[in-house]
Amino acid sequence: MKKGLDAYKLKLIAVVFMILDHFYSFLSYQAHESLNWPELPWWTPLTTRFVFPLFIYLMIDGFYHTRSRVKYLLRLVTAALIMWAGSSIIYLYFDKSYFSKYSSISFLVDYNMFTMLGLMFAFIWFLDNIKRKNHIILNVLLTLIVLAASVFAGGLILYLPIPFIIWLFYGSKTKQCIGILVYSMIYLMFTVSSYYSLAASESLFDFLCMNGEWALFTVIPFILAYNGERGKNTKFSKYFFYFIYPVHFWIIFIARFILEK
Repeated sequence: MKKGLDAYKLKLIAVVFMILDHFYSFLSYQAHESLNWPELPWWTPLTTRFVFPLFIYLMIDGFYHTRSRVKYLLRLVTAALIMWAGSSIIYLYFDKSYFSKYSSISFLVDYNMFTMLGLMFAFIWFLDNIKRKNHIILNVLLTLIVLAASVFAGGLILYLPIPFIIWLFYGSKTKQCIGILVYSMIYLMFTVSSYYSLAASESLFDFLCMNGEWALFTVIPFILAYNGERGKNTKFSKYFFYFIYPVHFWIIFIARFILEK
């Protein structure tokens, strides 16, 4: 067994912080107001920004190790549709007025990491085909379609540089980490610039906490800690995330509706 953390352990760490992030974003205030629970601090999102890029990193690693890329992509698409159906049913029961303002299709792109990961997986697959000079024209067109779709998919366009960097420098953690750090610093400069151009009323620190995507570089220690091993290999470990992601979100949705009544 190599030193470091395997993919399964990294996923477990990411899941814990993912739940923390979503509790903070969607339920912390309601729990404080209704149950007098202590509110989580403003800087909580900065401790969780590594989660999504870590899932992206592990997905791309899986892209190179999976026995069937078609089945991998189909699992992501199926999970995205299940997430969409479950979220739609919950909102139909608790808040039908939502659908008078927004389309139910919004649940395919909002609060649905499977859709974003699926688009990224396809994006990397098409780029890899272009690199291998396999049906270049077709894959260029498909890549452009994914880029267009990412504009509407929950801000995915802002995250696409991350899978691109990880794919481009696959096999070199040093280059991957430098690329992610550079992108994060560019994002930080734009965020700070936005703070001053908007003349925001809150402090710069609070603004950076609320707009914390610049902290994507916090994934770097986890990338460096990854030992390249898949870890626990059972049906449970394979499908755990596909189960926990929608279920924890649905629980948070339902709890929020109940507390807001």
